[in-house]
Amino acid sequence: MPDSHGTFRFGLVGAGVAAEIHVAAMRSIPGVEVAAVADADLARARALATRHGIPEVYGTGDALITRAAIDAVAVLTPHHLHLPVVRAAAHAGRHVLVEKALAHTLAAADDLIEVCRTRGVTLAGVFQNRFTPAARALRDAVQEGTLGRVFLASVTVKEHRAARYYQDSPWRGRKAEAGGGVLMIQAIHMIDLLHWILGMPRRAVARTGTAVHAVEVEDVAIGLLEFEGGAIAAVQATTGAMPEQPPMVEIHGDRGTAAVSGSWGHLEFRLRTSPGAGDIPAAAVGTDPEARRAHPSTEPYAEQIRDFVSAVREGRPPLVDGGEARKALVIVDALYRSAEIGQWVAVRP
Repeated sequence: MPDSHGTFRFGLVGAGVAAEIHVAAMRSIPGVEVAAVADADLARARALATRHGIPEVYGTGDALITRAAIDAVAVLTPHHLHLPVVRAAAHAGRHVLVEKALAHTLAAADDLIEVCRTRGVTLAGVFQNRFTPAARALRDAVQEGTLGRVFLASVTVKEHRAARYYQDSPWRGRKAEAGGGVLMIQAIHMIDLLHWILGMPRRAVARTGTAVHAVEVEDVAIGLLEFEGGAIAAVQATTGAMPEQPPMVEIHGDRGTAAVSGSWGHLEFRLRTSPGAGDIPAAAVGTDPEARRAHPSTEPYAEQIRDFVSAVREGRPPLVDGGEARKALVIVDALYRSAEIGQWVAVRP
């Protein structure tokens, strides 16, 4: 286990878009270093290493895991490769930080959680939106009863992806590799926030379709989630929106409404102070959404990585451990199962 004062060294497996964000976030944390990177596209790995001064480059995750002097592996590969990389890292005694979704199937997620448990390594799943001040404030408001009794919520993810998004990374459009489309790749972030705030739903119903892109996975999805106590949440998601909008979670209670939007975190409240009183806006939390719409902040990633490093050093579970990261995948799985059979399904534990 790394000591509490020495440098904590990460090795990145995967040198794509996510790697740029992770490198920036890791380097913003004192005492954290990116020591190595691996990618099946060796030229891409070398280019990332050159841009950021990463000292070691490998052509496979296995080579990095066995040869590099690292404390943990950040798994930034396509979804279907998460399990084999995590398995190799766990058997080598490396701690593991895995980008969303935790895996391409629930079965694969369960396998990687189990291998980390049996090998005694720390596992965390990346859901950086939980680490924004806005998301935390919304969760606190709901749990403290600021909004009153919650009866309605929504997840809205209306994004635009050009054809090149799938052409440049074909795995994103293939069910066997991605596990799904807009629900699995884009909406899962907001679905994670929803259950983190309201708890797990008990049942789900959904319709999915492929309306805009020439891919195997869905690019449009509509769903309903029903919670204990009767609250209902609507899910709308697409990668065909023109123009796209910031993703949003909105919560309605009998004392007011609050919504958090964007990957950077922007929160707005409207509260009813007394029966019959008019709505009044409460102070916003976060940054100007127009100013940061096109540039997701590295700050939430850095906050989650800082928690992961502390968890390893302190011998405690991270805030988003494997079991916690699995929950959003459970909900997405329920939406897919419902879409297949056309009726309500139970959300499995």
